[in-house]
Amino acid sequence: MGTTEQIARFIVDTNYDNIPAEAVRTAKDAIMDGLGVTLAGSTEPGSEIMAQYVKELGGAAQAGVIGSGSKVPAPSAALANGTMAHALDYDDVLTLMSGHPTVPVLPVVLALGEMCHSSGKDVLAAYIIGVEVEGRIGSGIGRRHYAVGWHSTATLGSLGAAAAAAKLLGLGVAETRMALGIAASEAGGLRQNFGTMTKPFHAGNAAKNGIVAAMLAQKGFTADESILETPAGFCAVLGGEGEYDLARMTGNLGNPFAVVEPGLDMKPYPCCRITHRCIDAILHIIEEHHPQAEEVTEVECKTSAFSPQVLIHHRPKTALEGKFSMEYCMARALLDGKIKLAQFSEEKVLEPKVQELLQRVKYVHPEGTEGQRLPEVVTVKLRDGRQYSHEVLLAKGSPGNPMTIAELQVKYRDCANLVLSPEDTERSLELVTHLEEVRDIAELADLVASKSKVHAV
Repeated sequence: MGTTEQIARFIVDTNYDNIPAEAVRTAKDAIMDGLGVTLAGSTEPGSEIMAQYVKELGGAAQAGVIGSGSKVPAPSAALANGTMAHALDYDDVLTLMSGHPTVPVLPVVLALGEMCHSSGKDVLAAYIIGVEVEGRIGSGIGRRHYAVGWHSTATLGSLGAAAAAAKLLGLGVAETRMALGIAASEAGGLRQNFGTMTKPFHAGNAAKNGIVAAMLAQKGFTADESILETPAGFCAVLGGEGEYDLARMTGNLGNPFAVVEPGLDMKPYPCCRITHRCIDAILHIIEEHHPQAEEVTEVECKTSAFSPQVLIHHRPKTALEGKFSMEYCMARALLDGKIKLAQFSEEKVLEPKVQELLQRVKYVHPEGTEGQRLPEVVTVKLRDGRQYSHEVLLAKGSPGNPMTIAELQVKYRDCANLVLSPEDTERSLELVTHLEEVRDIAELADLVASKSKVHAV
């Protein structure tokens, strides 16, 4: 049995009743986190542009656009909501795919779930399956895929989105293979667009791709039925001949589920995950030793050589670029003593004092450590000769150092309260917390789409 067929059969055969309770619990936490950052992200300029765009396109009122009060066709809703979900770069990470698992999949299960009046159990199963597919394909695609410039959230996310959509639409094995084939040709997204509105667009477009692929397959639209393993297929073209491992993609499908092992990284800070260990380290130094920014002569970040491949903005000029700048995050932490949503605004990034301070931040990359999982170390050096160092192996929010439920709920409320009334925030949190008991996901979708207190598009 070929790789594409094995994955398609897994999608069709997996149902809520045969998913372990631990996977369901973790998925509910991830959906809560993803919905929260989507609500907060809906207020971003790029999100408002996208919401306006899909509203102007028009079409059947199938699914709500979060925070906008409007309903549009399901693919358009997924495009807008996925863009919002990734707008703040505050969403979760899955190491298997070197990307963000929830933002291509959650918009799919919300939009199609609303359109189809799916139950919370059906939405949970489709979400877990979508994350599993993008994660397992990611585990076997090889390092070259990301290294040459593909954005995995966009490429692998398109396949995960298609898997989730196929599950909610009830496609059979043959149709699901077609959906994966269509989504593989839709997939795209370049890392050079990190730090611009197009990076979150990658997530929205992946979500839209998945719904379009599954809807077309349901109507009989065809694609190559073995798109993952064929010589000119997804893995060979986007991974590179000799770089990918098909066996890794199917060897552990659902055993255990990726949401459990290796698990999802949740973000306590609204910026690129690659900055987080160093942020943890410098915040520890600030709490313990209280260095004053004006006394600092140098901040040294000892990381892997991989970090600057992602953190490409060394002299950021916009809020989005600041999220991909280790230098900015270190300087901002020294000045404010915290890294929250408020730290990423145009005004904050352009402050003369932070622009001057970030020039005192430098990288160090030990040679011969490629492929090793080593702690990252931050050293703060002061004018009087004192220096303070702290190392972090596991970032806060990682499976080995998780955020607590209470911390995740605080984050959700902080995000949701930007858009929803306090009452609606609490009601939405209650629905997500007991998602397996929800009979029609439209109740939650309507709440987060139509009850905006701050803005409407």
